[in-house]
Amino acid sequence: MSGQAEKPILQVRGLSKEYRTGDVPFLALDEVDLEIRPGEFLGITGKSGAGKTTLLNLISGISPPTSGAIRYFGTNGNGRTNGHALSIHELKEDDLARWRGENLGIVYQSFELMPSLTLIENVMLPPDFSGDYRPGASRERAIELLDLVGLAEHAHKIPAHISGGQKQRVAIARALMNDPALIVADEPTGNLDTVTAETIFRILEGLTERGKTVVMVTHDESLAGRFSRRLVITDGRLSSPSGNGSGTSTVPPTARPAAVPSGTSVSGEQVAAPNRRAIAVETPPHPALFLEGVTKVYEGPAGRFTALKSVDLQLDYGQFISVVGKSGSGKSTLINMISGIDHPTSGKVLVGDHAIYEMSESQRAQWRGRNLGIVFQFFQLLPTLSLLENTMLPMDFCNIYPFAERPDRAMELLRLVGLEDQAHKLPASVSSGQQQSAAIARALATDPPIILADEPTGNLDSRSAGVILDLFESLATQGKTIVIVTHDPAITRRTDQTVILSDGEIVDQAIARALPFLSHPQMLVATHGARRQTYLPGSPILSQGDAVDSFFMVARGEVEILLRNGECGEMRLAQLGEGQFFGEVELTHGGGSIASVRAGSGGPVELASLPKAEFLRLIETSSQARRVLEDAADSRLGENRRAQNGGC
Repeated sequence: MSGQAEKPILQVRGLSKEYRTGDVPFLALDEVDLEIRPGEFLGITGKSGAGKTTLLNLISGISPPTSGAIRYFGTNGNGRTNGHALSIHELKEDDLARWRGENLGIVYQSFELMPSLTLIENVMLPPDFSGDYRPGASRERAIELLDLVGLAEHAHKIPAHISGGQKQRVAIARALMNDPALIVADEPTGNLDTVTAETIFRILEGLTERGKTVVMVTHDESLAGRFSRRLVITDGRLSSPSGNGSGTSTVPPTARPAAVPSGTSVSGEQVAAPNRRAIAVETPPHPALFLEGVTKVYEGPAGRFTALKSVDLQLDYGQFISVVGKSGSGKSTLINMISGIDHPTSGKVLVGDHAIYEMSESQRAQWRGRNLGIVFQFFQLLPTLSLLENTMLPMDFCNIYPFAERPDRAMELLRLVGLEDQAHKLPASVSSGQQQSAAIARALATDPPIILADEPTGNLDSRSAGVILDLFESLATQGKTIVIVTHDPAITRRTDQTVILSDGEIVDQAIARALPFLSHPQMLVATHGARRQTYLPGSPILSQGDAVDSFFMVARGEVEILLRNGECGEMRLAQLGEGQFFGEVELTHGGGSIASVRAGSGGPVELASLPKAEFLRLIETSSQARRVLEDAADSRLGENRRAQNGGC
């Protein structure tokens, strides 16, 4: 390799950035030296507030440095640097904008799409602004890039008609429009489900194979070993980690049935939610949220798109609830229906005891301010107000609490989320993760009974996210209802209930709990085929020897497994609770029921059942379901035989 080819594509020397809020300086970057090499995939990791986003903003020319130099060498057609250094920190604003448009693709943390333009028009914006717009060629290039990120079929929709994860993918397509040599990405996978995030990461990997240079900021340490090089930023200073580790993304192990002492069935393995009811809280007689037949249809140039399909949902006070689903499943639309931000096409929405869509817009805005705390996916703080002032805004808007008390109440909320020391700073002077924490403090400002949070920890490091989740758990203990949209399975393990959305529909919770190894689309198919049956306490469900024509899952209450054993009479072998199942032995091995099943004495029992044909179709289309359920059946059948032969 020649000396010229060894030059970096971008070089940083002695780069510092200082922010001032009043008389107090804050050093965001401290004497950073960095060389970015042509064709590398450089990962920069660090906690919230470490300086990751500030570094990207300086490299991109979006923010000027306080001191130091940034030199861009560029590349020629074969990916090698061209040898001509350009000091971008010295460029005038117009020249800097032109350089950025020709050489840089930027993927912002909050996609910044134009709401009135279609996706294809959003992707075509860079050449339009730079004067390189050519109708046919630009449109063809935009469609090619939308196809690259898996969104070609949505090209003519507007951003409001797609999910947050899909919007981020559009932003990535737009960043590639001018074929830039250098791409900088600020948490591009932070708000995506695992499958979509992996798709995006592989797209970025593929770009480096074609000679592009990619710099990606992330707080996800699991990605560490997948970059060609990784740097860590701590308190504004860069360093190389002592070891990247394997960095291979891990997938949680498949949930397998856990054994019960004996009987006809076993349960899908479940992690019990912690008991958060240590504090006795008086709750209203009505549910916190009630949706009946809620449908949302969007109309656009590409036709009708149904985001929610006849959704029924009831959530109670004092619960910590997670809402999960892949990008485009309807999660954000559901939150918009509950919050009154968007109107359902049909159906009923009750929040508390209020029919919110029978209110006028102004009445609903006042009601929302007093009764809902909303944490948006992208914080939406007012840039000219300090974090303390942003937190006080809902108090001012709703005229809650005496004026003189508001600063102290706001400071207490900022203390709760770990931002007391940053209270008087402007949003631009703190990290994105800290801005999200401030948005959570603001959502609590009016002490609302219900809090809706759309990916509130997506931009936080694990420690900061843990603080927020601890706070949500504490609030649920105090009787508040917390609804959190997330794609992080670590969060769902901490919630009382998980609502799964697939293709705009809610998956039956009994199916989700009993069969967690199914994909969401498979769960939805099972939901369509399931029937609900209720049994009074002590009622027989199956008698030993009966034909079994369904697979049963316990949705509510408990069932008893009983075995008739010659001289010993009837023996109680097991008790199955919510999320457990029975009937798989007979459906996979044939024959009559190997034990009797009856409803427990503690209250009515509700079962979700899949007819035999639906059950067999399910295990035919899912090899994992077949393996897990057949293994469970073999294990239970063996235990049943041992009980029969073991004497009284």
